Amino acid sequence: MNLNDDSLDSIFDKAASGTSLVVKDRRALTIDYVPDRLPFRDEESKSIAHTLSIVLKGSRPSNLLLFGKPGTGKTAVVKNVLHRLSVKGEELGLELTVPFVNAKSANTAYKVLHEIAEKMGINKGEKKLQVHFTGLSMGEATDRILEFIQRRKKLYVILVIDEIDSLVEKNGDDILYNFTRANERISTESFVSLIGISNSLTFKDKLDPRVRSSLSEEELVFNPYTVEQLQRILAERTMIAFNKDVVSSAVINLCAAMAGREHGDARKAIDLLRVAAEIAEIERANKVEEKHIRLAQEKIEKDTNYEVLRNSTTHTKILVLAVLKSRNGNTGEVYEIYSDICRRIEQEPLTQRRITQIMSELDQLGLITSDVISQGRYGRSQKLRITVPHSTVKEALKEDSILTGLFSID
Repeated sequence: MNLNDDSLDSIFDKAASGTSLVVKDRRALTIDYVPDRLPFRDEESKSIAHTLSIVLKGSRPSNLLLFGKPGTGKTAVVKNVLHRLSVKGEELGLELTVPFVNAKSANTAYKVLHEIAEKMGINKGEKKLQVHFTGLSMGEATDRILEFIQRRKKLYVILVIDEIDSLVEKNGDDILYNFTRANERISTESFVSLIGISNSLTFKDKLDPRVRSSLSEEELVFNPYTVEQLQRILAERTMIAFNKDVVSSAVINLCAAMAGREHGDARKAIDLLRVAAEIAEIERANKVEEKHIRLAQEKIEKDTNYEVLRNSTTHTKILVLAVLKSRNGNTGEVYEIYSDICRRIEQEPLTQRRITQIMSELDQLGLITSDVISQGRYGRSQKLRITVPHSTVKEALKEDSILTGLFSID
């Protein structure tokens, strides 16, 4: 065993045996934690509860579309309401299921369907209804889910798709069309209601008019939290997460002020507290101080995109540059620009198929995004765009000696 092994073992031993001087319940600082009470979201909770409550009488609730910037409590409110609804449904002996899928995490429309099948228990049942991870068409996967619902006779499904705007941007709205029309295909007393959660207020503009009218039967906007509200939220969360007198009101106020600068993001405020606590623990401090909040801010905002780009292959860098230089961002134009740059610097262009794979990888990394644009009777096309600051791209590309000085980046 070398010195490095000893020092690593020491870290793990302390974590396993010691108790934190700072954190009491680390779970309360995670993104998945949903408190029993959500401050300043009573009206939104009641509105959603009223809409969904008719399911307890066997009636289908209206489809519901929720809007609001990240960190405004949309997901937490929905999870809280659905948990209480599920408990009440169980008490009444109803067969009620509430599959919750994050479209951004699932990444593709097919994976959304696979996850729905997983959450509903379809993949543990009859083999010919299972939605495998791969191997089915979108239509067949959808048919299997709806057939499962149909066969249960009286199954009430409230399907939640979080970050639904991400799904539509990457994959179009076909899956939404199918689920908003699902009840037309179900002849039993079973039904499907859909709740879509969107970070984009203009999300509806990208939908087919038929999908738009069906999906947004009811709408609810979550406004950003004020700094004062963030202070109250953080104060309540610190009582759950931290030992007594570990976090002062000054620290809470600073944290709320920093998060309040960006559209009142409660998630960011709690993230700041979590990272600050980790820094304090590393320092063996017994309190979270303002300096820890500032260090946490620096750590969170550190630009990882620069490192990812700087360490990418030359062809990936050329492709990113091609997207940046493209006028309309369509994949054909991007590939032409990419090929032209390759010729100018005496590099053999990769095949269009390989470039498509790299585009997908860059999309998953969050460096580019691919929007599906409807062109009416001409079908659909993809429009690529860079999602990181152009200055970051420029700095990263300048590090590559092959690319430096050969072309400008506007």
